[in-house]
Amino acid sequence: MVWRKMLQQESEHQWLAITAFFVFVILGAILIKGTSHLPGVDLIDNELGNNHRIIDSVYDENGDYLALTYNDGDYKLLSVNDEGANDVTFTNPNYDVSGISDFALLDNNAVLIANGVNELMIYQDDSISIFKTNYSDEVFTVSSIEQSSNEARNLLMITKETNTQQSIRGLNTSGITSASMPNNENVDWEGIQHISADLWLLTGNYRQPATSGEESPAAPNLLPVWSTVLWNGGIIAPMIENLQIGNYGEYHSIIKLNHEKIIIAGTHETIMFDHTNNDISTIDYSSVAGLSDECNRAWLFNGKDSKSVMRFDGDSWSIESLPHQLPLDVETYGFDGISIYLHGVDDNGMPRVMTFDTSAVGSIESGSGFINLSFIILSLVMFALMAVNVIDKFKNQTA
Repeated sequence: MVWRKMLQQESEHQWLAITAFFVFVILGAILIKGTSHLPGVDLIDNELGNNHRIIDSVYDENGDYLALTYNDGDYKLLSVNDEGANDVTFTNPNYDVSGISDFALLDNNAVLIANGVNELMIYQDDSISIFKTNYSDEVFTVSSIEQSSNEARNLLMITKETNTQQSIRGLNTSGITSASMPNNENVDWEGIQHISADLWLLTGNYRQPATSGEESPAAPNLLPVWSTVLWNGGIIAPMIENLQIGNYGEYHSIIKLNHEKIIIAGTHETIMFDHTNNDISTIDYSSVAGLSDECNRAWLFNGKDSKSVMRFDGDSWSIESLPHQLPLDVETYGFDGISIYLHGVDDNGMPRVMTFDTSAVGSIESGSGFINLSFIILSLVMFALMAVNVIDKFKNQTA
């Protein structure tokens, strides 16, 4: 065999074989090290230019998105697709673009736009119009809205009532607006997620009453809160079922993984909620952004200068190392079906975008395993050949 001759002590190629072996070891180590970081990560310039800082956005499955941008005191809503970016012009010239508080992507890729002051708007097929939500005699505005994920396609809304109090209402596809839910819990609601059938989950901030001299009534202590809410799709007001108050921080994302688990991601802690058995567990991981991909995996991103990403896949959590520190103060994020986009500003105040190709994760994991296995097998083969030659040499000398 060629390799056996090369590895024999008398062979004139022994140093070549030894050199080749060490080169193989070094290349293998480099390849294995290269696959130890999360793949598909890239830092790119803002495609809208340095004059548009993206502070909120919503993506559809085609990669198109709406972006609320800010530049030198001026707010604009832009529609971005493969053909470029265009200003979204509202029929109401007094519409408060700076006050936009929520985007809701519907099942037909239309987007509902709420600001808590003006009428709810709907953007569809490059045009914008009023989306009617009030089929009652009462007066309210909408600050946040979410569509159910079942066939009913009902809508749950966080509203501002005439008495400046916040409430929760429902709207079904038959045009029935529910009564308002009394807000007796001192909660400022912010986020909505449909879970199943009549069950929803909301997050917000609990305004702790100023019962002692340590707290100021003008600046009450805010605690994160989440709650399940029941609404049957009719005129009866939604009802709080199970309210949970956290310690501190805030909940920024509600991630629905499957028919059982919900992840409530926060700046201080992460909650895993199984709504089928009401099991609640806490994960010691803080984040500033969180979302799921099409493979039913959750992604949690920590703040600026963080070196890792937490992923939940199936029933297990994993910490993935980034190829470099996260260089952005993340302001908004989205997913277009393939890539995750983190929009933010760098140390120089310039708008940048960090992208994560979710399709690269599975390929690199299998590739890394293949490289590791190949390295081990080839190393064992080479060591075995060396051992055989040593034994043969020893036998020849003792014969």
